[in-house]
Amino acid sequence: MPPRIDLEKCNGCGRCDEICPGDLIHVDEASNFPVVQYPDECWHCGCCRIDCPVEAIEIRLPIESLI
Repeated sequence: MPPRIDLEKCNGCGRCDEICPGDLIHVDEASNFPVVQYPDECWHCGCCRIDCPVEAIEIRLPIESLI
């Protein structure tokens, strides 16, 4: 499952875009908000969540990883 980005909290700083090791998150130039472009490729590493200054990102782990 891809990271969930709360656009109400997001300030459009782009840190998630810069920090994602899989290069999966990109800031949309038109809206200035991040978009997860390749959701199935997410490693669930949490880098984006940890680096977000406004805590706008939630990581949802797939059920398979919890079993």
